[in-house]
Amino acid sequence: MKTSLSYFLATAITASSILGSAPSFAEKADKLLSINGKDAWGAEQALKDRGFKSVSSHKNSQGYVYSYWWNKHDDNCVRVEVYNDTVETITDAKDSDCGHSGGSSAAAVGAVAGLAILGAALASKSHHHGDKNYSQQEQAEFDRGYKDGLYNASYHNYNRSDPYSRGYEVGVDERKANLSHHHNRGGYSQVAQFQDLQGARAAGAMDELGRRGFQQVDNFTSGNGRYSIQWREQSNQCLQVIVADGRIEDIRDIQTHPKCRSGHLSGSDGKTWYQRLVGAAGDGAENQLGINGFSKVDTFDSGRNGYGTVWYNRSKRQCLQVITVNGRVDSASDIVSHPRCR
Repeated sequence: MKTSLSYFLATAITASSILGSAPSFAEKADKLLSINGKDAWGAEQALKDRGFKSVSSHKNSQGYVYSYWWNKHDDNCVRVEVYNDTVETITDAKDSDCGHSGGSSAAAVGAVAGLAILGAALASKSHHHGDKNYSQQEQAEFDRGYKDGLYNASYHNYNRSDPYSRGYEVGVDERKANLSHHHNRGGYSQVAQFQDLQGARAAGAMDELGRRGFQQVDNFTSGNGRYSIQWREQSNQCLQVIVADGRIEDIRDIQTHPKCRSGHLSGSDGKTWYQRLVGAAGDGAENQLGINGFSKVDTFDSGRNGYGTVWYNRSKRQCLQVITVNGRVDSASDIVSHPRCR
């Protein structure tokens, strides 16, 4: 399997990976410009062919990955910036970014090499600082904040230091990027995916959320955006969806909301959850009925290019009738009784 730059983890780097054989000559970043534009795997192979070894890799929430590569023969450290699996830039970096200082090779011997690389992985890097040039004391504060944020420690800025605050912010951002696959919940329940709807057309995305078991429990407008709160009781997921210019501008799991709770049947509009299915895609509405414990017990034609279905929840003894026209729910009502609702 091909290994991407995006997935190198510093904790997996060992001293042996640093001390392996390599060509006798390494190039500075301005001689490596041919690597720009390559896919991450191709860039990785090109760097290895030139005698570089991967030291550490760092992601941020904007989708950029910064990896640091060291060539022990020329005491040369370079930084590779990758976005969307493509190399954007490759630049020279400080030796300290690769866990070395003063060009000395003595630190790259035996166990000391392992400690040097571990230190490089734990310390902040040049790209974390942006255009800031910190003094030694400020750098120490930034690194302390970065580590606290990266490892989810409490914010503890006892020196009231701006570098600590900035470092903590950068560390939190990187931690979130590293855990972007996680849903911030534990247990054994399956969760519904939603991140793939970012940027999608709003109408189609809302229908897809319904198919995945979400139902809208609240909505409001703010400025040019329309907000929708979507609740999936099965997995306790509570999403906030922001729509602007007809597309999903932002979608995220906010985890809590007054109307994201079991048994919440009506919203500020006075409608029950099943009445709010009106206008939804038919298959999404049926999925939502199933999630709420209803089983389809009857189907019939209703004319007007439509059909009707009857749904029964045995535990609640509730009987619903849903009319679907041209693929969308036209009405949903509690009919109280039906020969097959028993």
